[in-house]
Amino acid sequence: MVPNWQEPAQRIHGNLSSWLLDPGSLTAKLKGLSQSFHVELLFQREQACQPHEMDFLDINPNTPTLVREVLLHCDQTPWVYARSVIPLTALSAADQTLAKMGTNPLGEQLFTRAGIQPGRIQVASFGPQTRPGRLNTRYFQTKETLWGRRRLFHLQQGAISVAEVFLSPSPCYAKGST
Repeated sequence: MVPNWQEPAQRIHGNLSSWLLDPGSLTAKLKGLSQSFHVELLFQREQACQPHEMDFLDINPNTPTLVREVLLHCDQTPWVYARSVIPLTALSAADQTLAKMGTNPLGEQLFTRAGIQPGRIQVASFGPQTRPGRLNTRYFQTKETLWGRRRLFHLQQGAISVAEVFLSPSPCYAKGST
């Protein structure tokens, strides 16, 4: 099932809204809320991205892309599923390290390197039949609707797409949390 990415709606309120619409680094926020933080690499390989990602990135189907999926763990628990799509044509010589992140957090590079501009945020809900929903069910035996956000990060030669979906234990679902 393809996520229905949209501009943030008025119906997203409170704590969830503050997480989805936070313009800063999610990596920095998660590190600040946990004793330990690490990135679990699910996969990273050159492959075709999904049609909705091509549209979002404004690339054609022949553009080679690197797709990276990770789980962001806080205190040994996965809180966030993230999927990054990097058109290889967007990477200058100086940006090549973005294609070799492995278990290093991409967010640290995106928010600390000069010349990278974050774009607007879009949000979507994810049911249990989606990839993040299935991961959530596997880890937490629950089939609730999850929420996520995505945005482009503009480099000198193009843009990369980063989508982040908050799994069940994420504090974004708690009432009155940070």
